[in-house]
Amino acid sequence: MNPIDPGLKQVLDERGEGVRVVADLAERAIARDRSNRRRELGGTALVAGLVLAVAVPVGWSAVRPTGDRPLPVGPSASTTAPTGRPSAPTGSASSAPTPTSIPTLTADGAPAPVTVRFATGGPTGTTTVPYVADGVIYDGTRQIALTGKLTGGSLARLAGGGWLVAQGETGVYYVVDSTGANTVRLDGESSTVNADGSVFVIESRVSLTAYDAAGARIGRLTASTCDCAPQGVADAESPGYDAVGIVGPVVYASRGFTGSSVAWDVATGTRRAVAGSPTLVDAARGTALVGVAPKPGSKQVCNELTDLTSGRTIWRLCGPLVFRAFSADGAYLLATGYIDGLDDSQLGPDRTFLYGGLVVVRTSDGAVVMEGGSSSARGGASPVSYRLGGDGTVTVQVGATTGDRSLQRCTLDGECIVVAPGRARDTDIPEGEDPYFLADN
Repeated sequence: MNPIDPGLKQVLDERGEGVRVVADLAERAIARDRSNRRRELGGTALVAGLVLAVAVPVGWSAVRPTGDRPLPVGPSASTTAPTGRPSAPTGSASSAPTPTSIPTLTADGAPAPVTVRFATGGPTGTTTVPYVADGVIYDGTRQIALTGKLTGGSLARLAGGGWLVAQGETGVYYVVDSTGANTVRLDGESSTVNADGSVFVIESRVSLTAYDAAGARIGRLTASTCDCAPQGVADAESPGYDAVGIVGPVVYASRGFTGSSVAWDVATGTRRAVAGSPTLVDAARGTALVGVAPKPGSKQVCNELTDLTSGRTIWRLCGPLVFRAFSADGAYLLATGYIDGLDDSQLGPDRTFLYGGLVVVRTSDGAVVMEGGSSSARGGASPVSYRLGGDGTVTVQVGATTGDRSLQRCTLDGECIVVAPGRARDTDIPEGEDPYFLADN
């Protein structure tokens, strides 16, 4: 252990009272801490350039693809960003196609049809997207107080009225019942939950473990089955399996640096290879977003929307965007343009971001339908986290210049109302400092 590990173990051991413990919490959380530090040293790569989505607590803007390019005809999400050393993607889903085979759009800075107008003042409504803040889950008009020392981190709804709640960034997850009581404690680096909450996966030590809604283990996909490290890379340096989404009982996970993925059916235990390396998976429409290796000498980042069943590429969108999630119905993608490490060719003439903190892209044709206003990234409110729920509105955690953050619900016409008041960030915690955590499903 390094010098901080014993202290981390002591803190985690103290949190074990009153719940059933699954596996060795402290040791695995320490392993997660080591893994994070190793990944930080390696950087976070998106396809082939060092580009990191960053939180910018000030102004925001976006651009959209323009109409002088051929428009395509079209038909959850993990909380952890892809990490590790980039390698050339393999397989038909992410291989470079012939110029005429895939409808392609390029973002060039033209304004989107709709600009979001954040509201001011106190709450005037509610949101259909559940969230947790200061130890309380808010689900519409219902409030569920969490028990013990659990205050909140990531949140997901489970089947049967339960919840999966992370304790900040400690690497500890709890299955919580409908009354707010902790029933099972799990440890891991990240979680992924399917749309109806019947199956979830915890990633730990580059392996995946699947559980049902009650927190009972269904199966495990160990790192030893991954073969995730290409020739010349030590297995210890590989990030292993990285779950990117679940469709029903089928978990989709990338395989380290290989540029390929696997579909693991937790109900049957079977696995099959998947071409390419999806970064997001949409259960509603059976599609996935796949990063594409840029052309030699190009610094432009491209993503393709593909059909999971046929492998058909629906469209390709090139531009400085990091996509974060699909909408609940799969009709939209949510992205950020606040990216650290972009090449100058991907910035505006004044070296500002082309895109802002929230960009909404329509999945049917790859067009940006809503964006922010200012491209200077100075002054005003900025989006921090967001989810587009089943009612067609976007719930946004909005950062103010004072450092406080509120929740707002915005229509796709750009009109917003405040649904939860401004709260101060926890500046004592480098990670997980947001006061609000939106549900992943």
